Amino acid sequence: MTEKVKITIDGKEYEVEAGANLLQTCLDLGLMVPHFCYHEALGPAGSCRLCAAMVAPGKDKPARLEMTCMVRVADGMVVSIQHPYAQNFRKGVIEYLMLNHPHDCPVCDEGGECMLQDMTVLTEHNHRRNRFPKRTWRNQYLGPLIHHEMNRCITCYRCVRFYRDYALGKDFGVFGSRDRVYFGRVRDGVLESEFAGNLVDVCPTGVFTNKRFREVYARPWDLLTAHSVCIHCGVGCNLLVGGRHKTLRRVKPSPNAEVNKFFICDRGRYGGEFVNSPKRLKKAFVDGKECSVEEATNRAVSALREVQQKYGPSAIAGVGSARASLEANAALALLLKCLGSSNLVYHSSDEEHSAVRLAAHLVLSRELPTPTLSDIENADFVLCIGGDVTGEAPMVDLAIRQVLRKGGRLFVLSPRAGKLDEFAHTKMRARPDSISEIVGHLMSALTQKDHTLTPELSEILHTLGVSKRPVVVCSTLHGDPWLVQAAFEFARIANQPARPCSLAYCFEKANSFGVAIARETVQPSSLLVELEKGNVKALVVLERDLQDLARSVLGLEKVLKACEIVVVLDSHQTPTTDLGNIVLPVLPHYLSSGIFVNYEGRAQRSNGLPLPSNQETTSADLLVKMVSKLAGEAAYKDTKYSDIFEIDPSLDECLDNLEAGQVGIRLHVGSTTSFQQLRPHPSPDRFALWEVYSCFGSEELSMFSPPIAELSPPPYVELNPADAAELGFTEGQKLTQVAGFSVVGQLRLNEDLAQGTVAIPKLYTHSKIRADVEVSQ
Repeated sequence: MTEKVKITIDGKEYEVEAGANLLQTCLDLGLMVPHFCYHEALGPAGSCRLCAAMVAPGKDKPARLEMTCMVRVADGMVVSIQHPYAQNFRKGVIEYLMLNHPHDCPVCDEGGECMLQDMTVLTEHNHRRNRFPKRTWRNQYLGPLIHHEMNRCITCYRCVRFYRDYALGKDFGVFGSRDRVYFGRVRDGVLESEFAGNLVDVCPTGVFTNKRFREVYARPWDLLTAHSVCIHCGVGCNLLVGGRHKTLRRVKPSPNAEVNKFFICDRGRYGGEFVNSPKRLKKAFVDGKECSVEEATNRAVSALREVQQKYGPSAIAGVGSARASLEANAALALLLKCLGSSNLVYHSSDEEHSAVRLAAHLVLSRELPTPTLSDIENADFVLCIGGDVTGEAPMVDLAIRQVLRKGGRLFVLSPRAGKLDEFAHTKMRARPDSISEIVGHLMSALTQKDHTLTPELSEILHTLGVSKRPVVVCSTLHGDPWLVQAAFEFARIANQPARPCSLAYCFEKANSFGVAIARETVQPSSLLVELEKGNVKALVVLERDLQDLARSVLGLEKVLKACEIVVVLDSHQTPTTDLGNIVLPVLPHYLSSGIFVNYEGRAQRSNGLPLPSNQETTSADLLVKMVSKLAGEAAYKDTKYSDIFEIDPSLDECLDNLEAGQVGIRLHVGSTTSFQQLRPHPSPDRFALWEVYSCFGSEELSMFSPPIAELSPPPYVELNPADAAELGFTEGQKLTQVAGFSVVGQLRLNEDLAQGTVAIPKLYTHSKIRADVEVSQ
């Protein structure tokens, strides 16, 4: 239990935590101490000299001027924030800072949220005495996300402390000395960090501002805001989205103690512009002809009823979505139930289906602890298995960087090097189908004390043995159920009373976990077989582009050709909506509300912005309306979440009462689920395919955002130099076939790619032909 001590601040006694930062303690007590350089995540720096107060170690001891951010709370301490000497000191600091500040508040993007405005008013500085010209700077081009306005800088060092010290970025720094200090890059160019957008939030004066927001600017007090959940990966970061008139203007982090305490990645910050995309669906279509939503809904209901009566319930199928809310997927399940069908698919392949469902149920069993981002930050040993965390779960990457800052060790086992590899103590490359076998060797060594391990594996086990807070991070994005199980078994063996080992799985989409625990679902291959045979006559698709399922637009056309009716509910135009007979527009995420379940199994509610729109219906409401037309209100009125999803029935009421902006609730099952022991089956093929996930380009909705599309990589194919030499390929060569795989892209040689692996980027282009067009063998 934390020790409590008593201190006196401005004549009033408080009981506070011993050893805490004095400035943060004052802020927590609601006592505003002017400050600039201090940030709760970054800690004290003492560079701005604005948080000065008179501090005495006791009532009978003399006080002296101290920077409160540099002082630790001690018993009996006496603090005077309002002492005239401290007030005059702070007023002088503000006057010095304002000597060269442009004082452009009426046109400044930071107006209304500027700490310099607040602190200037707080210190009562209101008159300029200096008659000389102000210092000026040249601004830099920092990419499509951030605008640079160096003249506003007050040298608080927050930016460089975040970028270099906290996010471990390398292409941004501080240059110069005395009053000629400059913050930026060595030369103009795009900032390389996936977390660069947080400079907008940490900068107190508007040196770094949101370039997209300033293009269609609105004052903060004019924005409608809502607490939401990020849609772009499975971490579930909390956001504060702001909009005005008919457009979403910006996305900011909404600090959540259990998820993202301070920051978000750039995909989450800038990817939300899909709401404003010209490819938003705002009209309903039936057989290519525009009509009202009500007319299209009635046509869909009658068409589904006709197919049911003519061919039977088995002729109807549905495809759910991991980017749709829990309510929308539940409504789709109810719709199929009303039609007597259980042909419901959520995943793109059988392997993905098995891997994601296994991972979700292992988490729900709560046999092992699942770490929050804060738990990962406090780890001293991290083993990343089977993926590139930077592209698959960027905020998990940022949490791991805090482990490295604190002296923890990182170990990476994957087919291809990612951005975290440069910080890894040990990194190992292996073919995708060999990684689970290597994890098996680690398990054997833990239980049988095998001494025949490679030096890399021995180092992993040695560091694990002396660690106190180990964390295992495993990817589920590559459809490997054997790896999912191997990671769980390794973490379970490593988990000891004196050394609790936690396990985090990375999921691809915001509700990948939610759909993975659905009760009624079938293997994707069985649906594809039925579609190809022509046995499925009606297909209902919820917020999903089926290219992943069919692997190409050409394959998609072939798959859907046999269906008499294809009903598509989506917020944006995709190749799937282009092929649908009945297209129903729905409100996009950030304008609609719903529950999403993150990688921890934490259910969180996302609220929608109430912006004016031609389309006011969410996918959940539209599907419930279809259920009502088919079977009446009784078909859904008494349905509980536990009826559709494999969760403890005691959580139903909690989910009903869940509110946005809260920490959410962790789901669990009533009893531990048992699973068949899986054993990997190494591929006999010479080469294995590996899809590379990147922060920009690999998530569907964010690619409707122009700056994200600009930053996404071009199509490419990667091979190890030895494999390229064996196949007779040279770097830069444009390839369409590699070892039986149909791919499109220029060849890159990568020595940090495991031999026997063909790597291609996971890209979305929202055109008729995908960047990687087709992957088949």
